Amino acid sequence: MSKEVSICTKNTQQQKISTRLNRIEGQIRGINKMVEENRSCMEILNQISSTQAALKGVWLEVVRNHLNSCIKNGISSGKNFEDLADELILHLEKIK
Repeated sequence: MSKEVSICTKNTQQQKISTRLNRIEGQIRGINKMVEENRSCMEILNQISSTQAALKGVWLEVVRNHLNSCIKNGISSGKNFEDLADELILHLEKIK
């Protein structure tokens, strides 16, 4: 995995992602509390599904930012498109 670039976003995009991750963190704490309170399995499963969907949304936003910023900036600075695309494809192959 390349460590050359961090999240290539504007501060507003970074804040949006951070806010969403903080919300997800709260959802996970809520799931843990539900387990501790011995809530029904279906309630817990519903909350887990919601959390997974929220996390997928953040993942999609980071991928979108990567394509629109990191790859675009990499090409502008002379990096090879195929190398940049291959790096993303390697990641995508891991998430089957």
